[in-house]
Amino acid sequence: MRIALSQINTVPGAFDQVVERMVAQTRRAAEQGADLVVFPLAALAGIEDLPYPDIPAYLHDVADALVRMADRFACPAIVPVPADMGMPGRSFDALMIDHGDMRLLGFAARSDAGQRSRADVPEFDLCGMRAALALSQDDLDALCDYDYDVEVVLYISGYPFALDDPASAMGADLGNARFESDAQSIGAWLVGCAPVGGYGDQVFTGSSFVLAPSGSLVALAPAFEEALLVADLDADAAGDADLLFPEVFDTPFHLWQTVSLGIHDYVTKQGMTDVALCLDGSLASSVLAALASDAVGPLHVHALVGASAGASAPACRELAKRLHIDQRDGTGQPCGFDARDLDELELAALAREQDALVLSSFDKTGLALGAYGRHVSCAELCPLGDVYRSDVLDMAHVRNTISPLFRRVGLSESEILTLTLPDGATYTAGSEADVERVDEILSGYIEYDRPLAELVAASDDGGALAQAVLNAQRLAEPWRRTLPPVLAITTRTLDDARFPLGVRWHDTHLDDVTDAELSSMLPAPKRERGADADGHPSECDLDGTLAMLRARAAQGGGLPPGLMQDGNVPGGLESGMSSDGKPLGWLNPFSEN
Repeated sequence: MRIALSQINTVPGAFDQVVERMVAQTRRAAEQGADLVVFPLAALAGIEDLPYPDIPAYLHDVADALVRMADRFACPAIVPVPADMGMPGRSFDALMIDHGDMRLLGFAARSDAGQRSRADVPEFDLCGMRAALALSQDDLDALCDYDYDVEVVLYISGYPFALDDPASAMGADLGNARFESDAQSIGAWLVGCAPVGGYGDQVFTGSSFVLAPSGSLVALAPAFEEALLVADLDADAAGDADLLFPEVFDTPFHLWQTVSLGIHDYVTKQGMTDVALCLDGSLASSVLAALASDAVGPLHVHALVGASAGASAPACRELAKRLHIDQRDGTGQPCGFDARDLDELELAALAREQDALVLSSFDKTGLALGAYGRHVSCAELCPLGDVYRSDVLDMAHVRNTISPLFRRVGLSESEILTLTLPDGATYTAGSEADVERVDEILSGYIEYDRPLAELVAASDDGGALAQAVLNAQRLAEPWRRTLPPVLAITTRTLDDARFPLGVRWHDTHLDDVTDAELSSMLPAPKRERGADADGHPSECDLDGTLAMLRARAAQGGGLPPGLMQDGNVPGGLESGMSSDGKPLGWLNPFSEN
């Protein structure tokens, strides 16, 4: 079988354009002899949810687009479609479109059972081979854990790139991801189709791949660009002479490209071309200017060298000149205005003049700790808002190895972190090692759900810094909620890790709180669970009570006597109405909840 993976970047909702692009992809695939073309998850309908009132009309237009493209496809294709748009934990299904005929692959696989189990991965015949469709890593887990007799696994990924998840980089990070072992465990060809481009605040980096059953790489699409990857799934294609060797994954470089792509698509998919930002002398603002120049081109970047730059203003102007971006100087500092606030006001004026989208250089570390104070912000996007400060430093170092863009890679005075320790002393994070230490605490708490006790156990200072970091993060929560969206670069943004504003509590447990300790603090039941002398469940026997109610429901529940026959509702009574139209009462003592 010859398979084509269409790694395209689309604008969801622009259905006329999307239809034409997908039809053109099938023609290119057919010209290369492909038996099937697989489209990425976000190609047709995107991955973002719409407001509930808009969903029916949107799905109507999705269906119309499918009908229009089905008869024009030059070869069979698999097109992912939303399955439960607007519901928590949105899921997808996939359509097999073959010469105008459409068949839902996932629905057909689980329609008999009515409800999908963990091991219920769709299986189907594909060009003479037995195939399985995996739309999540849970599906891959099921294929590894259960006995599936398949020859091909189509993995259509819906995961955006996340710095802490190697599998999200798809073929670009095969050395650290799960896919090689998955192919070996399942004993089948593993075909990974990845989206590419920015969809809202999420960024997909492409790098679709084809792995042989041995786990060897047979075909690999480039990252960060569109491609049509065509590969043969047969024994000859897995020969040693045809195998590829993936490159070593460069984390800071991949991160740079991801943020640049995210900025580009966030701007252009809103119909805009230009961005505006402030060069304030910080390393983060310098990195952002370079990223923006890469993303939308230097002629579309407008930089304000603000009053907050201070003595760094000449260096900021020099950087703007090196990047060939438009540069403006601030007008000064009127009485009563803070320099940073003044910069934001002038930046807003510049953005209105140039019809540009305003970018903020706030990074994740600074946002988490409230390091930027309560200054006003006119920004519409924080591209680095989910990037830790230590990663910003790494990105700058890597960018300078390509060409010496930054005269100095280091923290500015405004980026030096100051934290108050539990004993009232001050901790200053001015070096890269200090910043890495703070970021390890933040990432442990935010991305890896480690409580204070675990962070304390891993520290060498008795947990003083961990307490200071988490306390600062909690205090900055109200201010963070006033800020613009960020590009999601990790599995959990600060917005995902929100703490409720109405809870006035701080974790003070420096040791693990065990289940045994919790049990010893709770009162014991007044009497043991079980049945009384008459065989009825005691008041403490919740399981027994529920079992009795279930049994009663099966025997007739609250219906009048004689309406149940052999435990079933007589014909015509499913609605709870008698033959003369009078209500009979509940058919079951349990509500739908």
